[in-house]
Amino acid sequence: MGWPPRPGESLPRAADAWCAQEKWLAWILAAEGHGPEWAKVLRVEAGHWELAWATLKEAVREAAIETVRPLEAGSVSCGVTVEITIGGRTALVVSAWHYAEPGAAPRLVTAYPTAYNRGYGSNA
Repeated sequence: MGWPPRPGESLPRAADAWCAQEKWLAWILAAEGHGPEWAKVLRVEAGHWELAWATLKEAVREAAIETVRPLEAGSVSCGVTVEITIGGRTALVVSAWHYAEPGAAPRLVTAYPTAYNRGYGSNA
């Protein structure tokens, strides 16, 4: 894989992806962030952040990058959508990953479940 990553490729160093706990608690699962979507679609609350993180991280390991946006100083942001299942509920999760520089491990920027009205987010 060259630099920058390209749509259709998997995330470089996906196995080393990282995210601070604070990102999950203060934004991704927070009421002011994407928390309401996680609670409605996958019934995930702040107390389950580690399960959500582990499930998402595993799902993106082989997923194809959908979008790549160049950012400042040679960094890039990659968008990936994956299907995840937590507690018997399944949904598509849109995520964004930041690479500070070539060779860096991806850092989770944000993630939120979607496609609830297309049969996801149910026990079916």
